[in-house]
Amino acid sequence: MRGKPELKIETEKIYKTKKNDNGAFVARIIQMPKGEKLDFVLGIKNLKNKQLTYKQVLVTTDNDYFSFRIARGNIDWVSLNTIAVWDRLCHKLVEVAALTGKENFRISDEHCSAYRKE
Repeated sequence: MRGKPELKIETEKIYKTKKNDNGAFVARIIQMPKGEKLDFVLGIKNLKNKQLTYKQVLVTTDNDYFSFRIARGNIDWVSLNTIAVWDRLCHKLVEVAALTGKENFRISDEHCSAYRKE
């Protein structure tokens, strides 16, 4: 069968989880339905005090093939306390300092339009 796959998503789903080397923080990419669209959220949690230090939407996509660009992407700790997320086309979406929740880098809204239908 050719074409874009149909998705039926009714609840949030954790796509990827990655702990940093010292086990102090865990980062997750969560897919959350939002009406006819999908939000992909990056959440960073401090494992010692169980508090979220960061939770922001990375991209909002239509419920179609383009959502897989981030689902098949990569999440990696670039240093002990800094997490970065790439899509499968190797575009860096965000880089966040886990201790403060401050974004060191975030992709522009113009580039994010690649995830939306024209």
